[in-house]
Amino acid sequence: MCPGEAVTVPVDDVLPEQSASQISSNTPFALYEKNIFSPPTSRLSSSPKRSSSPTRETPIILRSAWPPVIVESLNGLKDAPPTHVERLGDRLVEGVDFGFIPKGLEQVIKADLNVGYQTIKPADFDAGDRRSANELTALWETVRDIFLNARDCKDGNRDENAWCDDVVQPLLRLAMHLYGNTRWWLQSVQSQSISPAYLSAIPASTPNDATRHKLIDRKTDYVLSYSPCDPTILALYKRLVAANRGEISHTLDTFTKRTALFSGFEVKPAYGVHTEAELQMSIWIAASLRKKQQLAHAAEVLFEPAAMAEPAFTVVGHEHYVYYAYPQDDLVAGRSGVHVLGPDSDRFEKLGTDSIRGIFRLVRLYGNLLKYGIDGVEEGYWGGFLGLVLEKLAS
Repeated sequence: MCPGEAVTVPVDDVLPEQSASQISSNTPFALYEKNIFSPPTSRLSSSPKRSSSPTRETPIILRSAWPPVIVESLNGLKDAPPTHVERLGDRLVEGVDFGFIPKGLEQVIKADLNVGYQTIKPADFDAGDRRSANELTALWETVRDIFLNARDCKDGNRDENAWCDDVVQPLLRLAMHLYGNTRWWLQSVQSQSISPAYLSAIPASTPNDATRHKLIDRKTDYVLSYSPCDPTILALYKRLVAANRGEISHTLDTFTKRTALFSGFEVKPAYGVHTEAELQMSIWIAASLRKKQQLAHAAEVLFEPAAMAEPAFTVVGHEHYVYYAYPQDDLVAGRSGVHVLGPDSDRFEKLGTDSIRGIFRLVRLYGNLLKYGIDGVEEGYWGGFLGLVLEKLAS
């Protein structure tokens, strides 16, 4: 089978309107489902047995699935991360640790009683920032509101929807306003299903069907898409449709599957489980990369798998975590799959919305993400990979 080609395996019927939380014998395996994949003899044992936690079981299942997905820490890897991953991390961290707050806001922050005392280092301020007074006022009001909303979400023990709507979404939209111009569209994909062709599967044979497989499926919260509001992107989408190549993403949604997607964000409340967020994010980004491999194969564009490295993020309450995902040949016992490395806690120390400086750091991080994703030069994601593939398909 050619590299990057979508794989078809016998799976249960999965309808676009089905949620992974709707569990039945005919729905995909979900992270919250407490399935135990132990040998039949152990299940027949009469001795009492502790049920397996889904957050402990699923990483093993993902590793043994076809295609496999491995999520592991950067530290302790047998082999050093690919050069492309290292370069990507260095690019995302630029300016995240110094010069990320306009100098003109120094006294404003100190004088605002609503946010209280804030620990900010002298090196955090950018004396070269030349924004007008009106621009600084608008920026400060947005950052202050994000901080106050995040504090209320934490103190009020608010749910995932509150964190999404009142904290994460305004934060990403601020980064888009400052760094993304009209090139980006932030999409909520909480209700959208991944196409079964790009999901991992595990054997689930029955007495009547020895070849039956079951999908490992879970949704995520947000994704960045290359915006059809941008004239250049819109023209590309129209040419792709004319070339009968309109379906370019891994989702089943009528709109989203016709837009190019980048990265992904899984959000949990402060009381949420980070491992669950990590697993949902890894399932999403792995499916996205498989679709892009398929597109590259169809376009007859050859790439080293690591050159497709893509950032992805988890958010649990205040804390934000950075991951890098890329296809890898011979990932598990000769099987190719997707390798997810992270979180990158050394390069990005304590990213969070529990402080004003933390929010400004995140704005810079996500600004770097946006600039990388749309960069048309060879070192950028658009110019070095995705844009080349889509232009070839459109021609």
